[in-house]
Amino acid sequence: MSAPERLRYDLVQVAPWRGSEAAFAERLRSAGWELPAFGQLWSAPGRLACSVRPGRWLLATDPTVAAPLGTLAARCETAIAESGAVTDLSAARSAWRISGPQARARLSAGCRLDLDPAAFPPGRATVTLIAQVPVFIASLDDGWLLMAPTSMTEHLEGWLHHAVSR
Repeated sequence: MSAPERLRYDLVQVAPWRGSEAAFAERLRSAGWELPAFGQLWSAPGRLACSVRPGRWLLATDPTVAAPLGTLAARCETAIAESGAVTDLSAARSAWRISGPQARARLSAGCRLDLDPAAFPPGRATVTLIAQVPVFIASLDDGWLLMAPTSMTEHLEGWLHHAVSR
């Protein structure tokens, strides 16, 4: 497993108001976002969307790619309008990318999920505990994306570096 790469994302959680689900999904689709089914991940260059709670989605963008367009939260608020709510989580989460042939095995050592490719293939996303930290985990074609509360960044990053060195 290669050393964990620290990432920076603009991150929001979006959810439709009751009765506005169809308009909400259409508005986001018109803005270039697909809303995947629960437990799934959608990605395009510099952005991703996932559903780890029924009726709620996390949307993330690389801020260096989208900066000229304004913050992700502002763009989502404009797109969604009165059909739902947007919560900016950018400052509340730290993110890492993990890759390499041993990544799955090393992550499995501290994770409560079965990360076998048959059970958790690329395109899947959920929230679980890793090293006793609540972590969003997404299986990508070329590795893993992890996001955790910023208050637990130092602990999880230490665990990830230890896992790499084993």
